[in-house]
Amino acid sequence: MRVLAISGSLRAQSLNTLLLKEAARLATPGLVLSGWERLDDLPHYSPERDTEPPPAVVAELRGLLAEADALLVCTPEYIHAMPAVLKNLLEWVVSSGVCVGKPAAAWSVSPSLEGGAKAQTSLVHTLEVMSAKVVHEASRCLTLARSGMDAEGHLKDPVQENSIRTALASLTAAAETA
Repeated sequence: MRVLAISGSLRAQSLNTLLLKEAARLATPGLVLSGWERLDDLPHYSPERDTEPPPAVVAELRGLLAEADALLVCTPEYIHAMPAVLKNLLEWVVSSGVCVGKPAAAWSVSPSLEGGAKAQTSLVHTLEVMSAKVVHEASRCLTLARSGMDAEGHLKDPVQENSIRTALASLTAAAETA
């Protein structure tokens, strides 16, 4: 089972990126989470630029999405929404159709008490418009501060760790039946 994991943050040490790395560590055998960390390499989307062949970085992203059994996106919350760079990525993907019917989980992590709920809602809506199969049981809003992870980037809270494992199991189950 292959899951493409995308962080919506450009910061290398963002909580979102760290959480995806922790999810990869917590994944059961047979579940492979592969990160794609070229968000900053994508050109600004414009329909005039969405041609054949697409820019190389876009072709790479679309190819990885096509090969993946499921998609996992983890977004920070900027001004009560997902960041523009993540929206840009989704705009590059939509016309290819590679997300149509693809099981997807929408995560948001934030130190705020809401855990980035508004950004997650925005992400879910966009994925649904793209015709991805959003797996709500696999989606998460986590309240998490940097202090919630140890020096190796592992979650300190066993409840949150279990929540991530449960989310991954739900995403896997959805992908197996897709």
